[in-house]
Amino acid sequence: MKINYKFLIFSLIFSFFISNSLQAQRKNRVTQKADKAFDAEMYFEASELYKKGYKKTKNKAIKAEILFKQAECYRLSSKYKKAAPFYKKAIKAKYDNGNPIAILRFADMLMINGDLEKALIQYQKYQKKVPKDTKAEKGIKSCEYALSWITSPTRHVIAKMDQFSSKSNDFSPAYGNRDYTKVYFVSSRSGSSNDMIDERTGEFFTDIYSSELNKKGNWSKKPIRLESPINTDNHEGTLCLNQNGTTMFFTTCQSENKKELGCEISISQLKGKTWGALNKLEVIVDSNTTIGHPTISPDEKVVIFSADMNGGYGGKDLWMVTKVARGQWSKPANLGPAVNTDGDEMFPFLHNDGTLYFSSDGHIGMGGLDIYKSELNENGIYVSTDNLKYPINSSSDDFGMIVERKSERGYFSSNRRLWKGLEGVQNKTNGSDNIYMFELPPLILTLQGVVTDTKTGAVVTGATVKLVGDDDTALELTTDNTGSYNFELSPLTTYELIVSKKGYLNNKVIETTVGIEVNTDLVKDINIDPIKKEIIMPRIEYDFAKWDLRPQSTLDLDLLVITLNENPNITIELNSHTDFRGTSAQNVILSQKRADVCIQYLISKGISADRLVANGKGESEPYVLTKEDSEHDQRGGFFRKKIFKEGDVLTESYINKLKAKFKDIAHQYNRRTAFKVLTEDYIPSEEK
Repeated sequence: MKINYKFLIFSLIFSFFISNSLQAQRKNRVTQKADKAFDAEMYFEASELYKKGYKKTKNKAIKAEILFKQAECYRLSSKYKKAAPFYKKAIKAKYDNGNPIAILRFADMLMINGDLEKALIQYQKYQKKVPKDTKAEKGIKSCEYALSWITSPTRHVIAKMDQFSSKSNDFSPAYGNRDYTKVYFVSSRSGSSNDMIDERTGEFFTDIYSSELNKKGNWSKKPIRLESPINTDNHEGTLCLNQNGTTMFFTTCQSENKKELGCEISISQLKGKTWGALNKLEVIVDSNTTIGHPTISPDEKVVIFSADMNGGYGGKDLWMVTKVARGQWSKPANLGPAVNTDGDEMFPFLHNDGTLYFSSDGHIGMGGLDIYKSELNENGIYVSTDNLKYPINSSSDDFGMIVERKSERGYFSSNRRLWKGLEGVQNKTNGSDNIYMFELPPLILTLQGVVTDTKTGAVVTGATVKLVGDDDTALELTTDNTGSYNFELSPLTTYELIVSKKGYLNNKVIETTVGIEVNTDLVKDINIDPIKKEIIMPRIEYDFAKWDLRPQSTLDLDLLVITLNENPNITIELNSHTDFRGTSAQNVILSQKRADVCIQYLISKGISADRLVANGKGESEPYVLTKEDSEHDQRGGFFRKKIFKEGDVLTESYINKLKAKFKDIAHQYNRRTAFKVLTEDYIPSEEK
């Protein structure tokens, strides 16, 4: 596994990836020494030795192996930019007779370095050679998702925290108090407790530092390195504190004679301004298990950490222990498959609302470590995991996120080389770990539109527009001299928009901001019907000489029910008309039956009978074609053919002059059902 200033607790063996077929072949002494350093996970030293050994080697197979191991040294030290070309050379040199692991590693490095299109090609090559390996499919999907996420970034704004930065690696921030004015973090900068270079990483040993905000809102000009017993000659790593900032849990790693003895979680109490003696987090683990990266719940009863214990899903998993007594903790419980994968899960952070933030290279992501969040279900089990996407995540390692209690704001670590700051300015870094601030700015959502008269198309001024949301929003305004209205909306909310004005029927429309994740200006123009206008319901049609409602007829009647419910103070007259076929007396009876059946339907839907009048008009009022008919005709475009024209009155004599195929169209126009408002002062009986 990776031995690296920020990973600290990694110790997996990669020897199974490296062929033993060359062991019998003669290697020069430098290369042999490099192999020993590599096996001891002293990658910085091994890398330097491999460079020398390569020059002294003539055997092609051994040279190919050196190229691969050189790439591994860089990868395991997070020097991904340097690793990629060596994997490429190893592939070209047919490392281990074409071992496809080199292709997979090359693809991983290309992805981490942001060369997504090239990485996709290499993952596809690897898939052809090892079709059953899920790493290929994961790599392909990750490339595809990453390309999509970069194209459509989230609204998060990030900024590099230069106040915490050095030329070395600065990572894993932790809040030091309730008001977020103190931050602790880990750094491999010079001036550490052990001012020596770690031969495994080529970096100084990591220590814990702190920085504070002053009254002017400025961070400390120079972060302060914590004294003993917190910092020692060994590595001190990822940490967390309780809500009051009086208890620190942090990763401590021991070594002796250049040999790593593993890592554990230490605890220290703040006494005044001094940190007290260390106690070990006593958890039941295997003797060869190393643990670290702690996070503690707000009530201090749960600790989640990263470990490579038996019974996990592979690599580093996240585990949980609960406090059973003072200084005593339960047996570790794995957080389960929604969180853990066959890759590595690390750098957990427990938010006050129970959300778990963590980093992983095992889930679908953008490359390297990505930051994810997972939610608890009602049974206290983490059941979902979401990638935080770009720009929080990048193709590089992104990890160690912390989030404030009541806002989506906080800090995280990343070794990205390129990043977009405020106002979209592209910035470059040296590829070392840096701490970034992130914030999700408020989502700006507006709703605007124009209210118009359905009949004339003219704007309606002085109309009342009410906005009622399912978040208890209740706003009201009046349309201006352009008939316009404008509201500011909230995210994740569904609204009713109700428009009213004397002389018009109320109209209600629905709008929602659910699912909208970018700043959006919604437009909703609304038509309102003049009350004096007869309103035709075009889907109410009948067969010749019949009064049975066709199935589609109920669609318009249901809309009329809505209109009546939205306008509780109106009464209506529902008029039914017939064509000229049959006698006049028969048509009056037929039309009355048609009107009556519509009224009965409305009553069945809860409309009071004393608000309804049924009127069968027979053939007495032939239809007059309107401009609206020509614009909304759904009967084959006859107006465009100039068969009918605006203003034509569909009398019996007019229809008799038409060709047979057009007569049925004209008869159907006449065979219409419509309603008009009779009164606007109806008072429901329960209100009288």
